[in-house]
Amino acid sequence: MRLLNNVRFQRSLIPIFVAALCAATIVFLAMEVMRDLRVLSTARSDNAQWTLSQAEVEFLDFQHAVDQARYSQAPDLPLVRKEFDIIYSRLQTLSQGTLYAPLRRVPEFDRALVTAMAGLDQMIPQIDGPETHLIAALGSMSETITSLRPTVRDIANAGLHVFAEDSDNSRTEIAQSLLRLAFLATCLVIALLTLLHHARKVGRQARTRGNELELAYGRMNTVLQTSLDAVIVADKAGRILEFNAAAERIFQYQAHEVQGRTIGEICVPDHLRDAHEAGMARHAKDGSKHVVGHGRVRLEGKRRDGEVFPIELALETAQTGEDEIVIAFLRDISRRVAAENELVDARDKALAGEQAKAEFLAMMTHEIRTPLNGVLGNLSLLQDTKLSPSQQRYVRNMGISGKLLMSHVDAVLDIARFESGVVQGQDETIHLGQLMQNIVDSQLSAAEAYGNLLEWSWIGASESWVTTNESRLQQVILNLLGNAIKFTRNGRIAIELERMACDGADRIEVRIIDTGVGIAEQDLPRVFDDFESLHAPLEDGVAGTGLGLGIARRLVDAMGGEIGAESTLGEGSVFWFSFPLVHGVAPPETPAQAVPKDTKSQTILLVEDNEINLRLTEELLTKLGHEVIEARNGQEAVSLAQTQPFDLILMDIRMPVMDGLTATKAIRDGAGPCKDVPIVALSANVLPDARDRFIAGGMSGFLGKPLNKYELSLVLSGASGAGSAPEQDVPQAAENASILALMDRYLAEAQELFDWLESDPEDLREIAERCHKIAGSAAAFGHPDLREALVQLEERATAGDRAGLAQAIETAQKAWRTSPAPCVS
Repeated sequence: MRLLNNVRFQRSLIPIFVAALCAATIVFLAMEVMRDLRVLSTARSDNAQWTLSQAEVEFLDFQHAVDQARYSQAPDLPLVRKEFDIIYSRLQTLSQGTLYAPLRRVPEFDRALVTAMAGLDQMIPQIDGPETHLIAALGSMSETITSLRPTVRDIANAGLHVFAEDSDNSRTEIAQSLLRLAFLATCLVIALLTLLHHARKVGRQARTRGNELELAYGRMNTVLQTSLDAVIVADKAGRILEFNAAAERIFQYQAHEVQGRTIGEICVPDHLRDAHEAGMARHAKDGSKHVVGHGRVRLEGKRRDGEVFPIELALETAQTGEDEIVIAFLRDISRRVAAENELVDARDKALAGEQAKAEFLAMMTHEIRTPLNGVLGNLSLLQDTKLSPSQQRYVRNMGISGKLLMSHVDAVLDIARFESGVVQGQDETIHLGQLMQNIVDSQLSAAEAYGNLLEWSWIGASESWVTTNESRLQQVILNLLGNAIKFTRNGRIAIELERMACDGADRIEVRIIDTGVGIAEQDLPRVFDDFESLHAPLEDGVAGTGLGLGIARRLVDAMGGEIGAESTLGEGSVFWFSFPLVHGVAPPETPAQAVPKDTKSQTILLVEDNEINLRLTEELLTKLGHEVIEARNGQEAVSLAQTQPFDLILMDIRMPVMDGLTATKAIRDGAGPCKDVPIVALSANVLPDARDRFIAGGMSGFLGKPLNKYELSLVLSGASGAGSAPEQDVPQAAENASILALMDRYLAEAQELFDWLESDPEDLREIAERCHKIAGSAAAFGHPDLREALVQLEERATAGDRAGLAQAIETAQKAWRTSPAPCVS
């Protein structure tokens, strides 16, 4: 409003300013006209013109005097000298006088004047000489005078012409000044009329503004009374002057009831009243403001019935004449505080959900590692049999692939670590060429299945031993290579390694080049996003999750490298990444890792609920010469441990009836013979916090699934105090018979499951449990597609998704019918 008033005031000054300017201009022009008139009233110009005319007359008089003296018997020489002096003085006045300076700037005038003066200057010796000389020179002087007469005429004419023009210019300027004066007088009249109109308009506006102020006061009073926030106006002593409707509603008082009473008495709770009164006293004494003007603060208020509730308060001061008032804006925030408390509860629940997510990740890790345990366990047993060179190569490649599959599981754990901001990894010295050859060997069969040629090579100088994180490097290459194989048919896939220098530091760049379907240019920026699948797989390929390239990007970032892609649709792609080159030293030659040997046999309690894993672990321990007692859940393990001594207990974690940690606590707290026996956890959950939890729960050690023979032997050696028993010479036929028995059992249970599913069972929980059991064995016998289908079926049953259950059963049945023969050698 203040800004609007300033604008209006400035606009009202414009006509006044224009009128003042016009008046000043009229005064100035009037003065100019008077000055011109005064100039015209003077005789300077007339005198100048008379002088010019008189110069010609005087020159004629001089000529006449010379002619008379020339022809007279008694020449009047004094008259000649007198006339000469008169004309000479006249012309000298014209050549030196300031009045005639403008004339001398005219070339014709100046030239004629100079010529005339030169002629007269030639006569000075005769005029001032003896009379005889003067008489003798009268003839020549007459001739000179006759020749100068036109020149003198030019002087007069040029001067008169200049003065005539000057007079015309003066008259023109006076006329123009008068016109301007008339124009400005007209403008002044218009300005005065405008001022008159403006004055009338201002009067109307003043009346209108008065009405508007009255309406604004009414509106402000309406806003004040309808505001949802309480507005309380008090004087400097805290006595209430205004109390709006919201304040009446919040504090349960009527406005007339609180007039003249203090804010502390009406609104402040008893336990805060002393502090309030002290603050008001300080403000009244020295104007100190601890709350006033500091924005909203959260305090407590009190209703009429004594209820104390949270409020949000803002205090401001204002001057009304000589008095100061305090304006309080209060807001009842009871509902907001309640909502904030609900948000806190929701946050706590979200944190609990994150904890549940971590527990789910641990459970899924266990579920994935369980079939892997079977696969790698079978391979471990198979490696100890007599194999042909081709079989040895196949077993080696399957072992590499199994370990790589385990690294995929670790990649899932990496995602959890990345999300939590914890990137773990340990650098080690590796032979880069050997790593590349192992990767190519493991993926060669997959590439050949699609008719692709797979090879790798160095570009330029090669590097052998480098220090880096082997698992991350291997994971990145496998993800990029798997992507190339998936989208390439009957083509070529090449892996190139090159040592490069970048910003003064050496780096290794790895390029995976394929001749596959390629990627559109607009899709390249998002290929490394999570869950991003740009196009469907070729023909019978299986669609991926879109996590592989996202994980690769995270891993390369963790290694301090860069990753990118280039591609042409329909021609192929180049995926590349680089990482810092740290030269490593080749480790010394060491003998092959040997399993500790000893003659002592141990009695081991093996607690495992998965039948396939139970049999594989039992066979491995029996082959090492140990006696194995089985338990299918934690409750059975506790019962056996309370009555029978064991040298070692291998305890699975996730089991029905009673889990491994609960069973361990019961054994440690009991008084049985196994109270202090080593209990080693068997779990697919390899997260560090899980291991710490197992140890804190009373376990002595940890073995991750799938079991590693060397690690198991070390645990057995530590449990016996020396070493493990020698391996028993189990005949080849006996080993095969044991594996075939497990295979037959798996096939029978799987067939029984699908026969049962064809009867349309209603119990979803039983469907999930039976599918979970068979899925754990399917991967161990080389049926990953069946396992995946059963896992999907289990998830549908667990979620109660009957709509998707029929499709999941059909997919599982198809996978069962098309599954190859189980892998046994």
